[in-house]
Amino acid sequence: MKNFFGKLSIYKKALFIAIILLGAFFVVKYITYSPIVEKSTAFTDTNTNDTTDKIQESNLNNNVEPTSDISSFIPKGWKILKQGDELSIAEGDLNKDGIIDKAFVIEEDKNDSSDSAAQRNLIIVFGNTDNSYDLSITSKNAILRADEGGTFGDPFESISIERGSVLLKFMGGSVRWDKRFRFRYQDSGWYLIGFTESSYELVGDSMERLQDDYNLITGDYIGERAEDGKIKTIEKNIGKKSLLNLNDFIASEYSI
Repeated sequence: MKNFFGKLSIYKKALFIAIILLGAFFVVKYITYSPIVEKSTAFTDTNTNDTTDKIQESNLNNNVEPTSDISSFIPKGWKILKQGDELSIAEGDLNKDGIIDKAFVIEEDKNDSSDSAAQRNLIIVFGNTDNSYDLSITSKNAILRADEGGTFGDPFESISIERGSVLLKFMGGSVRWDKRFRFRYQDSGWYLIGFTESSYELVGDSMERLQDDYNLITGDYIGERAEDGKIKTIEKNIGKKSLLNLNDFIASEYSI
């Protein structure tokens, strides 16, 4: 090797050394390269509390029927209530464990000739890590029946999960009214924490929706009134009250 280097010019020596070093670089690169894909840190970012992506990833299964995983909670002779073409099922994290929970409305199939409308139940289930569910509560009086909406017909409008709480919406009346009930899981139970009711009145030359909104946790109230052809907003605190447990709640009788 020494004789070999001695016969090369200084430029050829430099070129030869460069080739040797370049080859060594690629060998080391190949040996240390790992094809393992690095895991995303999106779900472990300590600077955010948003677990929506984690919930969706851990529960995503587009190959099953929308009611297959909750079918065991639907008694024989009952069905998921439909609102138009949509099933009355809401999904979200209700007990803050990062796993999808479900709230849904079922209705009894009536086979008799009685004039009364079919019974409706609200069911809330908590999700587990294996995509199974545990029953949290069944409420037999939280959902208005089809004949409790007056001239507007079936009053049930929708069920949804917003900000970690279950929101039920109804509409009915001869002069239209809206009612919204918000329930949250806390202290190992379900409680009514918000109530909104609306009516429609003539304001000036048009019918306007006037709303009364109650925060039952803080006692804060925001209401609207028609005065001199205009809508006046009223804000006040009506005082805190004991929260009503969902087990004792009757939608058709509730008022403040």
